[in-house]
Amino acid sequence: MIADQMQHRPGNRRDIANTIGIFALGAAIPLLIAGRGALGVAAVLALACLLTSVPGRDLARGINEAFKSPLGGAVWLTFAVWLVSVAVSPEIGRSAMIWLRMVVLLTVGTALAVVLRQREDLLERTLRMLVIASFAGVVLGLAALHLGPESFAWLRGHASDAVATEILKSYGTAIACLMPVVLWAGWRAGGVWRLIVLVFQVLAVALLFSLQSRSGLVAAGLGLGVVAAWLALRPLGRWGVVAVILVAAGLLVAVFLDNERNNTIEAALGLPTWLVDAHRQAIWNFALSSFGYAPWFGTGFDMISELPGAQEIVAGSTVEVLPSHPHNFAIEVLIETGAVGFAVFAMTLVLLLAGGLRALRRCGAAGAALLGLSAAFWFASLVSYSFWSFWWQATYVLLMALVVAALSPGQVSAGLGLKGIGKR
Repeated sequence: MIADQMQHRPGNRRDIANTIGIFALGAAIPLLIAGRGALGVAAVLALACLLTSVPGRDLARGINEAFKSPLGGAVWLTFAVWLVSVAVSPEIGRSAMIWLRMVVLLTVGTALAVVLRQREDLLERTLRMLVIASFAGVVLGLAALHLGPESFAWLRGHASDAVATEILKSYGTAIACLMPVVLWAGWRAGGVWRLIVLVFQVLAVALLFSLQSRSGLVAAGLGLGVVAAWLALRPLGRWGVVAVILVAAGLLVAVFLDNERNNTIEAALGLPTWLVDAHRQAIWNFALSSFGYAPWFGTGFDMISELPGAQEIVAGSTVEVLPSHPHNFAIEVLIETGAVGFAVFAMTLVLLLAGGLRALRRCGAAGAALLGLSAAFWFASLVSYSFWSFWWQATYVLLMALVVAALSPGQVSAGLGLKGIGKR
């Protein structure tokens, strides 16, 4: 009897570790409501608990296959070119840390995708945890905004008079990225899970409206629009068409929200302020005009705010020309890694999106979820946040790992789908 119990202990420990890892990975992005540190802790915990769930040989082979794929090769070529931008940075340590952090994040995301592809049981449980945590997160977000904003601000370490909508602004955009993935995950699970994810979508939209997040609403509309467009081609086409119409209406509402912002600032690029607010146009105008400082390999990661004139005040306002970053990933990559760095990055992005289209054709719903996630993330990256922000990149990479693990091998650019590793 004692011998039998001892034989089962390693298995029990592994089950406990798997359960902790599933909880951590499924809850990682929704935990952004508690702060960006919570996301980091959850990601590290998930990696530590799940990494040994498959044989080391299979894990190494899967990562190697991903790295050797066309998309993997493009990613590493991009990082190699970006090393030049790190070397020319006036603050090499700061830029090098950003570069290294991205390398680690992509390696972690690939490893988690390999594990979940090998262990379909863990994938299914993680997706259900994602649905539960996302639902809880959006309910807590609404409660924080409408029932106890002072208490929420205090719990997050802010003064009691801090504006909850500002604290949760970034969480709203993460919710937009979650929406297409959660919809897919719930539909995949079937039964009552489908009802849960539909209610989640309604609550998520309510949260985005409460936050007055134009970028979040449009990002969510684009993400869900991809999924809805795919549904429109399925047997239940009429429901897909209805969904497409509703998403389009939501986009129109979102675009025209708050269209009088910053009306005392000149629209530097001449774009209508209902499309791009005047301050953002001033930021983009300054950033683009700085291209000549280092046209080939850029100013170095996170260095654009150090350029001359960045801290000046925009005429007719009290805001700086460029407070910290350009609020546009394309401009940020162009200025900080130069024309060469931007070119290889663009090539990588094209390969990624081409792989998503391939997955859509061959894998259906999972491919739609991947493209929906990409639509939400890359649109939001065009108008918000620094592209180098760890929490923002982690949102995309961790959610993408969940979806990629469910795809048929070799779908995303013949490599990120981990073609060398079949399902057990």
